Amino acid sequence: MTPPRITIFGAGSIGCYLGGRLQQGGANVRFIGRQRIGAAFAETGLRLSKTGSEVQTLAPIDFHTDAAALQGSDIVALCVKSQDTAAASAAIQTHAPDAWVISFQNGVSNLPLLRKTFTSVSGAVVPFNVTSPESGLYHRGTDGALVIGPDAPDALVESLRKAGEGVQVEPNIEGYLWAKLLVNLNNALNTLSGGPLREGLLHRDYRRVLIAMICEGLAVAEAEGVRPTSFNGRAPDKIIKLMDKPDWFYRIIMDRIAKIDRKARSSMLDDLERGRSAELDYLQGEIVTRGKAAGVPTPMNAKVLSATRAAFAQGQSPRWSGADFAREFLSS
Repeated sequence: MTPPRITIFGAGSIGCYLGGRLQQGGANVRFIGRQRIGAAFAETGLRLSKTGSEVQTLAPIDFHTDAAALQGSDIVALCVKSQDTAAASAAIQTHAPDAWVISFQNGVSNLPLLRKTFTSVSGAVVPFNVTSPESGLYHRGTDGALVIGPDAPDALVESLRKAGEGVQVEPNIEGYLWAKLLVNLNNALNTLSGGPLREGLLHRDYRRVLIAMICEGLAVAEAEGVRPTSFNGRAPDKIIKLMDKPDWFYRIIMDRIAKIDRKARSSMLDDLERGRSAELDYLQGEIVTRGKAAGVPTPMNAKVLSATRAAFAQGQSPRWSGADFAREFLSS
């Protein structure tokens, strides 16, 4: 039997990595993204790497820049930024209305939006970080198994597993999306620090700001009757306890458990440096908006939201140190 066509709609860092892994697992994959990415694939192929492994090259790549290439898709892996979901949904409705749509996006608003339009929709959580250190290369810098809702097509799950990707099929995908949202609040802090994720997290004052934002997010989730699940096997309250440890202790935890690549950084920092828009409204902005609706104070998320918006307005990171985070967010 001919394998179903899986189209990666939004072939950025996550989309290219996932699409490459699906292709390695035997899937029939098509990519839709920006011209510069397609040009890199034409020159060097799609290259994948992760910490401790050699670069793997895939070629040829079925790459397109026009949403009309959605035609004939059986499965659409949606990887666009959350601010582009409405436009992407309209394009899928036009070109592949009967396709199964799987959201691999950040945030907790995408699934409800997609379910208003499509009958077959699944959610997924990508727990690891992917960056593009050079043209055509997509590097996975952190660990974790993909989490996918129980109704996702078998062809997608099986192809990922054949490629060696860990996949958890979980019924409470909303709880996992909330857990990922809380962890992704760090993206803005990484943007403000302007360096690798690991470097920022080694400073306790940086972590204290993140703890405050996560606690506000948990309060909002509780007010909405949502219970965030674990992220990479760690419940939010345990993550908070670990982050509140002294720097020397946290360094040991990071090196032995978290295993964050020394060069790993957030896609939001990449967006800032490349002049693209950020997902802030679906991260800190989501917490602030929902907090207002639920009557839950979210002052730390509001402060970080304002500071990160200012960085995007200026087009560069302020490159704050741990002491800078303490001064800007923790001083009375």
